[in-house]
Amino acid sequence: MDIRDVRVTPWILPLRAPFAIAQRTAYEAQNVLIIVETDQKEMRGLGASAPVAYVTGETIPTVIETLTRFVPTLIGRSIGDFEAILALVGEALSENPSARAGLEMALYDLWAKSRNLSLWAHFGGARAELISDMTVPIVSASEAAALSVQAAKDGFHSLKIKVGDPQGHDADRARIIDIAAAAPGMRLRIDANQAFTPEDAVAFTRSLEPIQSSIDLIEQPVHKADFAGLKFVRENVSLPIYADESACTPDSVRQLIAMDAVDGVNVKLMKSGITGALEIIALCREAGKGLMLGCMLETSLGIAAAAHIAGGTGAFDFIDLDSHHLLSPIPGLQGGFRNTGDKLTLDASETPAAGWGVIYPDDDFSI
Repeated sequence: MDIRDVRVTPWILPLRAPFAIAQRTAYEAQNVLIIVETDQKEMRGLGASAPVAYVTGETIPTVIETLTRFVPTLIGRSIGDFEAILALVGEALSENPSARAGLEMALYDLWAKSRNLSLWAHFGGARAELISDMTVPIVSASEAAALSVQAAKDGFHSLKIKVGDPQGHDADRARIIDIAAAAPGMRLRIDANQAFTPEDAVAFTRSLEPIQSSIDLIEQPVHKADFAGLKFVRENVSLPIYADESACTPDSVRQLIAMDAVDGVNVKLMKSGITGALEIIALCREAGKGLMLGCMLETSLGIAAAAHIAGGTGAFDFIDLDSHHLLSPIPGLQGGFRNTGDKLTLDASETPAAGWGVIYPDDDFSI
């Protein structure tokens, strides 16, 4: 089965509401849809890239340009040469992780379909059910409390709370305290997206001591290049410190581990590609570091790929796969997992859908 074409197009999707974090406010989900077609018309692989410029430097135009330049290399190659193709993609797109992730996603989907293989099973089939948190963006304290109450009603038991409010750290603290009061029993994960200096991160974390028993971790409190700052925060607070933007590549994770700078790492396919994510998982497991699996503003296609890897490997302590809840419905896009409340359930039947299990009809894809 030979690759005949790779179609790449912008996939810009509306959000249900603006999504504010320390680094930006998003009003739409910036994705790129990738479809790898073969000489068998009914056999194709689906993938998507969700570039975020402040994390990897990529945008929709750069992803499209990168893939358009590279994909002629794949035309005519047999998907049976999957390992060689992955190696080629990894080498050529080593500086373009979001583009690589989307293309790898489509290639994995096609390869697994050609073998009638579930990717959840391929990655190990460890767990068929995942429990995700729900993200609360930077909004007013009262709105955050209302969102938290609704999340609890919707069946969520943990929240990721974005901090880095332009009104200052007191506004962040008030929001967290109000959330804890409005939704008692919720587990809280605080995500700063690089908003603090090391000293401010320590002071802020210590100020949350009254509700510390409800907090699982503090994520990326300082600038992504400040590995020493991460280590300083970790050594001066009692809560676990996780890296996100600092941990984009296996090499960066090796450095964080060597410095003993963090307690864990947030893995995202769009930061490292699938191949890089699998390597990071292995590194953290060997070093005894915690693992979270997160997402950008991805559709249920990207969430399905991440969920299959999380469920397949069984490697993750925390799951943050909720971006599909933030998007308006996408006509025709379905499958990959079942979602009830905070549970993402993968197909563990004797005859699971092949690949990521995602369906997106041809007539919903236009160039």
